[in-house]
Amino acid sequence: MRTVYALFVGIDDYPGLPLRGCVNDVRAAENWLRSRSGPAARIRTLYDAEATRAAVLAGLEEHLGKSGPQDTALLWFSGHGSQSPTTDPGEATGWSQALVCHDSLMPGGQPVLRDTELGALLDGVAARGTHVVAVLDCCHSGGATRQDAAGPPGAAVRGVPWRSWWHPAAGPGARSGGGGQVPEPGRHVLLAACRPQELAHENVVDGKIRGYFSHALLGALDRLGPTAAYGELHALTEARVRALSHVQHPELRGPEDGAFLSGEPVPGSPFLLRHTAWGWEVNCGAAHGLRSTGAEFTLLGDAAARTVVVRDVRPESALVDPVGWQPTSEDQQWAHAVTPSALAFPPAVVTLSGEKAAVRLVAQAVGELPALALAPETGGGDGLPLRSPIGAGDALRLHVEVGDGRARVSGGGGHPVPELSLRSPADAARVADCLAHIAHWHRIRDLVNPDPLLSSLVRITVEETAVGSLRHSADGEIVCGYTADGREPQVRVGIHNHAGRHLWAVLLDLTDSYGSSPHLFEGEFIGDGRVGWARRGEPVWLRLPPGRSAVRGAFTRDWLKVIVAEDELNLAPFRLSAWSTGAPSGARDSVAPAGGGGLLRVLAAGAGGERDAGGPAYGAGRWGTAQVVVRTER
Repeated sequence: MRTVYALFVGIDDYPGLPLRGCVNDVRAAENWLRSRSGPAARIRTLYDAEATRAAVLAGLEEHLGKSGPQDTALLWFSGHGSQSPTTDPGEATGWSQALVCHDSLMPGGQPVLRDTELGALLDGVAARGTHVVAVLDCCHSGGATRQDAAGPPGAAVRGVPWRSWWHPAAGPGARSGGGGQVPEPGRHVLLAACRPQELAHENVVDGKIRGYFSHALLGALDRLGPTAAYGELHALTEARVRALSHVQHPELRGPEDGAFLSGEPVPGSPFLLRHTAWGWEVNCGAAHGLRSTGAEFTLLGDAAARTVVVRDVRPESALVDPVGWQPTSEDQQWAHAVTPSALAFPPAVVTLSGEKAAVRLVAQAVGELPALALAPETGGGDGLPLRSPIGAGDALRLHVEVGDGRARVSGGGGHPVPELSLRSPADAARVADCLAHIAHWHRIRDLVNPDPLLSSLVRITVEETAVGSLRHSADGEIVCGYTADGREPQVRVGIHNHAGRHLWAVLLDLTDSYGSSPHLFEGEFIGDGRVGWARRGEPVWLRLPPGRSAVRGAFTRDWLKVIVAEDELNLAPFRLSAWSTGAPSGARDSVAPAGGGGLLRVLAAGAGGERDAGGPAYGAGRWGTAQVVVRTER
């Protein structure tokens, strides 16, 4: 049975630099945990003078360390944070952050708890199978570009300057995991009060001095319950904090679809609708492939099928207006799962050939997925569900040959898809799912901002290490080879920022098995002139997939794609499991609700009114991409 091991640390009584809302925060969080039903909770609290460095470390190692597989370990810290410049290649901003313990502020006192040390301890617990959550309500850094930003009137900040006796640790903490097709081991989930370069604030909220972040997060938990997905919790929390402080941006690092306190997957949509200080907003923007105003989203699980229409496309999100309905104050308190129901992008064009009856079966299944369109040469006169392939000149073209109870898919550009069974309507739907999956993968791989400004200021480098070989082919691919004794090649992958300002970046690994994952660099700010290293500078291991690894001359391709923006992006649309005949594809759910095939419509140019394809230009220079192709071979 799952047990929740919780460590609550709240420090107001700092020598010389007191705060007033931190103990209130963690007591409220403790009360919330005690009042909820569900798994048993084992709680340790450290308030004010109790929260020495030694006591916090003991709480992490001895208390949270008691947790095991299927348990949850929760750290909730409210207090001061600090930062110092660093040359550590694992710190992409150029600053190292730390939690300030009670005995760290006295001259000659104890060192702070640095981020690398804390991260290594939490990940060590997670590596045993425990779901680990860290809630940090403090200034993660106090001196970068946002240091002098004014907070709300009367608000106090939870950060202090670096002290001379806080000597840096010897190096970054242990980081585990691999690149390419190697899965990542357990990592902790972080819910942070602000970006690394920002300050966190506390003020009077609802009659008590509270941290804006802790108050907003607990309010979201009260409304949504402990099984809410992290993405939904973050969306509501961030909207509330931004309404209180325009200079504080909470962060989520971890999977959006995991349930709070368990990490178990929560079914839903990668897109959320919420009410903000700027109006209604969907976390889908130009950097996700949203092309124009007029695009439409429909609320999932809504009997009335209420819709919203995009009026302003931003790089990271879209401002929308409800159509035909008036939101209530209750609606404004929730984050609503939505799905695209009218988008201005060309569907993938599918050509079918082979036995007529089998062609008709697949055509019917293709017609149910608006992300796909039958090619004109397939024919519509025999009753096939032909849909005009809008913008077909630029669209992906796929081919399916059918016959003898099998379907053979080609044209995807990745590794050949194994033949698929085709003997029933369910098999045909599976073929269509495969095509939609490949189309989704291509939309991610081919994503680019037509305005090249920011893209030209960011680049990806792949550097050779002592393990394996590296060369550049005539067609621009980076070719990495196994060692003579069969060891996988290792490389270092860097994201270089020459934009003149901090940029948020994610590095996607798109495999030739039609998968996409951000695990190498899962969303982080990179300072101007700095390099963000995949896996914080640890080697990226390139490995051939099972089935190809034992064959001499076998190879695989990875498209390493960086997407940069001035603000964080919703990562859920970029996560796509590799195609497998035995596993469900996320591609259908990414563009239509489960069981709701046919909801999505494709907007045609010249459709009239406010829903014409096209619209205003992308946010020029506010997002960009760079991409390299890595070929790993025996």
